[in-house]
Amino acid sequence: MSNRKSKFAVDNPPKNEFGRFTNLLDRLLAVPHSELKAKLDAEKQQKKAAKSDLSSDHASGEKG
Repeated sequence: MSNRKSKFAVDNPPKNEFGRFTNLLDRLLAVPHSELKAKLDAEKQQKKAAKSDLSSDHASGEKG
């Protein structure tokens, strides 16, 4: 993970469990849907490309 500070970081995190939970939910809900969708689509494309590369390795029919 990078050393940059998250845009959702909190300078003074709460000490109690409920405060930490509320803070987590606030940060989770602050992420826009479009950002999540873009990351999921990019990951899906990477997996599809990796799967395609694996299948092309076996396309020759050679044993090795």
